[in-house]
Formats: sequence, C-alpha cells, structure tokens
Amino acid sequence: MKTFVTSLVALFLMIVSTFAQTDTVHTNLFKDIPAWMTEYRVPCVGVGIIENGQIKWVKNFGDLQAGHSAPENSLFNIASQTKPVTAMLTLKLVQMGKWNLDEPLVHYWTDPDIAGDPCLIKLTTRFVLSHQTGFPNWRSDNGGTKLKFKFEPGTASGYSGEGFEYLRRALEAKFHQSLAVLMATYLFKPLGMNDTQYWSENLDTTRFAMWHDGQGKRYATSIQTSVNAADDLITSIADYCTLGIYAMKLANDGGPVYAEMIRPQRRTKRGNASGLGWGLVDGLPNGEYALQHGGSDIGVRTMAIFLPGSKSGVVVMTNGDNGEFICDRIIKRALPEGALILETMNKSATSHERVAIADQLIQSYIGTYAQSNGKLVKVEKDGNALKISGDGVPTVTVFPESANKFFMEGYDVQLQFPDTNSLVVIESGKQVLKVNRK
Repeated sequence: MKTFVTSLVALFLMIVSTFAQTDTVHTNLFKDIPAWMTEYRVPCVGVGIIENGQIKWVKNFGDLQAGHSAPENSLFNIASQTKPVTAMLTLKLVQMGKWNLDEPLVHYWTDPDIAGDPCLIKLTTRFVLSHQTGFPNWRSDNGGTKLKFKFEPGTASGYSGEGFEYLRRALEAKFHQSLAVLMATYLFKPLGMNDTQYWSENLDTTRFAMWHDGQGKRYATSIQTSVNAADDLITSIADYCTLGIYAMKLANDGGPVYAEMIRPQRRTKRGNASGLGWGLVDGLPNGEYALQHGGSDIGVRTMAIFLPGSKSGVVVMTNGDNGEFICDRIIKRALPEGALILETMNKSATSHERVAIADQLIQSYIGTYAQSNGKLVKVEKDGNALKISGDGVPTVTVFPESANKFFMEGYDVQLQFPDTNSLVVIESGKQVLKVNRK
C-alpha cells in the first residue's frame, strides 16, 4: 500500500512539475517576444501554442502598422504556408473519391507553354504536392515568361509554386469552381476556419497585419491579392492552429490517403523529406517526427511545426522581413524538440568555413542589385563580410568561404557572385534568387 501511495505522489509531483515548466516557458515568451520584436524591427508577431491536440493559447503582439494595435484575431498574409492548405483540400478530395493522386493532370489542364511536351503525361498531383514536378519555383525564374520543365517529373526535387498553380487550374477545370470556393466548401467551413480566405471586398482590413521591411518601415504593398494555390492566403493564428490539429489527427488516424501525406515521398537531405504538402523532419527522439512549413514573401515570415506523436505544435506569423529570426527563437522556446528540429531543417548538406579575403574583393561586391520584379537588394561591407538587406530580404551578415562565395551561419543559405555584376542566392542547395547590379 505504501509503495502504491508513494508512486501516486511521485506521479502527481511529476505532473505538477511539468505544468510549472510549461507555464514558465509561456510566461517567458510573453516577456521576451516584445524585446525580440524591437531587436529585429518587426512590428507584429502572432503566436499559437498547441498542447495535447488543443489550442493552449493564442497571442498577438505589437502593431498591425503604426498606430494600430494588433487584436487577438489579427489577420496575416501567410505566403507559402498556403501550400499545405491546398494540399489538405486536395487530399480530402482524394479521400472522398473525387480526385486521384496519380492521375496525369493533363487530363484536366494543359498549359499552352508546354503543350506536346512528353513530360506532361508524367505530371501528377503526387509530384505537385511533394515538389517533384520539374517546374521552377516561378516561370520567371527561367529568365522569361514561359513555363518549362527543368527535369522529368518524379526524378528529382525542386520547390515549385508553379506546380501548385498548375494543380489549381486542373482542380478548377474539373469541378468548375474556383479554388477559393472549393477550400471554403470542403475545408474552411467544416473546420470552422472562419477567418481564412483569399482577399475579397468583405475582408476586415482593420485586422490585417501590414507588411514591413527589415528596418520596420511599412511597404506600400496592396492587400488585394489574387487566388493562388501556392501563396497569399489570409488567415489568423487560431485558424492555422485548427488546421494543424486537423492535420495531426489525420496523420495519426486518417487512413491510407493521409499515410501518404506523412510518408517521405522524396528525401531532400538527412532528416528532411517532402511529404504531401508538408515538409517532414524525422529521426527525432522517441520516434517523433514533425510536419512543418513556412512562408516567406515581401514583409512576411511565418512558420508552423506540428508533432503528431505528442499532438503539440506552434504557429508563428510576423509582418516583417526579419521575422524568421523571431520565429526561430519562439520555436526553440515553445517546443522541447524545437532546437533539434530547426537544426535539422537548417543544416547545410555541405560544411562551410570562414576565410579571409582581400578587402578589394569585398568592395567589388558592394552596391544595389535589382530583382526581375523591380525589388532591390542592397549589399554593404561589414568588416570582412557582407551585409545584405532589401525588399523582401532579411537583414543578415554573410561570411566568405571563398573569393566569390559567402554563407549565412546557422542556416542553409549561401550567396555566390558569378561576376561583380550579379548575385545568386542558394537555399537548401537550390537557387532561389538571381539579381543583377542596378
């Protein structure tokens, strides 16, 4: 009897200790987030914490823009975090027998740019949702306006917004409804995601977190955005937490379709893989794995991580170019596995070591570079390193590893100067941006 009572007391004390530790973490976040916002010049940060499959708390800090405090139901543009939402809609249609993961999309839609291309018959929803289409991120990345295959679908990985847009057109062609209507019908209304939508005249713009640059200055970007399967969905912290809880439930008990969602469709690097719509981080302690996806656009940095094993997660949304650094700090604090997850996600496939290069070389790279859309990237000297800033670009310092190659410490991000008049940005081994000296 004494042993039984002792065990009960020990269990009670362990539970109390766990709750106390959790409350301390949350208290510290409430205290530290405003300081981080000041440090990184990010006006508004929204955070949602999920524990045991329930929303523990939601909090929005700061201002939507100067003079407008953020309400608890603030709305954010979530950039590429739109992609998992599109995936969850599509997988529901598959589960309902209305769509097929492996049917060629050419049966419903053909982009005129690639009509007649033999790769078309191999382009499927599975390859779209796992970023294996062969398309560039955007067709403008080809140096023009035409869509082209860079590789045969299913033979390699290549992050692609174009792939998701291709899927949108195929879905709309079959169902004769816009993606916005399909999402509302099959996803948002059933889940009670009442604050999630694309831009419309009915959007409550008084709750919208306006975009800001790395210095905390508001961009003139318009709220009006088109319906896009890969980008620009508008939502709240609470709604995206709801989506995450839904995804975790289906990951655990959703049957064969959702088993495909969490199965590594293609491994991108050690510990990282593409599922269907979600990035996967595996190899975590106790057999745990994470569903993850972020968003990055001009004045937008967001991140969500969900752990189906423990039914826990965190959602962070910001309205500043430097918001990624706050997202990372919150994730490390909010999740016991947070630091390991970020380390796995950000670890470069190759090692990078600082070297000293001639000051004359550093000076030759300084200047202003222009993106194809007119947005600017500024390169400045920072000792024997370079400071990068600009439209939609976080303010960071990169260090030389050779005469024309630089890297960002703690992230899988490198910069290369093919010559003194152009700059290439590489993330996770793939070129994501090329700009030319203005």
